[in-house]
Amino acid sequence: MENAHIVGRFDRDLNKIKDRILEMGNLVISQINQATEVMQNTDAAKVDRLVATDRQINGMNKDIHRRAERLIALRQPMALDLRQALSPINIAAELERIGDHAKSTAKRSHKLAAPPKDQEAMQITCQMSGLVQTMLADILVAYTNSDIEMAAKVRARDLDVDRLNKAAFAAGLRGISQDPAKAETFVHLILLARNFERVGDHTVNIARHVHQIVTGEDLKASA
Repeated sequence: MENAHIVGRFDRDLNKIKDRILEMGNLVISQINQATEVMQNTDAAKVDRLVATDRQINGMNKDIHRRAERLIALRQPMALDLRQALSPINIAAELERIGDHAKSTAKRSHKLAAPPKDQEAMQITCQMSGLVQTMLADILVAYTNSDIEMAAKVRARDLDVDRLNKAAFAAGLRGISQDPAKAETFVHLILLARNFERVGDHTVNIARHVHQIVTGEDLKASA
């Protein structure tokens, strides 16, 4: 009976941490979406809000880290339970880095005096943003449900992100060639696309953590 009570407390504490991860993840998705809006329509006030929210995300990362460390110290979990307790630290760190990229996107977008909405590089970059937001939403579901098949599909979709990043780079170079006077704008667009490519990479890392939670296999180490 005592053992069942301890297990019950572990599960409750772990579920609270999971809820915090989901809250943080959804906030990060919102950050990416808003950063993309700033990229298309410069809004200084929104940039300031995004920077402020990034500080909140950093605080959530620290809070999740503390909660997970406390759970491990108090419950001393083994095997699967230990992986479940450790994973929020790693996943929160990836989400915090994604938040940094959203903030960086907003700040760089503010440098675009007149964002070229109809320019090919801009359209591709916006497409990348939509794709990584979907990937991130799906991996949060996969984490919640311990769904390694969904996690594998998220990892596979990163190939599309990489493909779009290369296309955005090529479009940016064409833009520079065709309109050298706007070279700085096209360089910013190339770097903005790179931000979303990095978001895809961090999302893949979360997918690898989900796989490791369930199977114990470290995909990054075996790659």
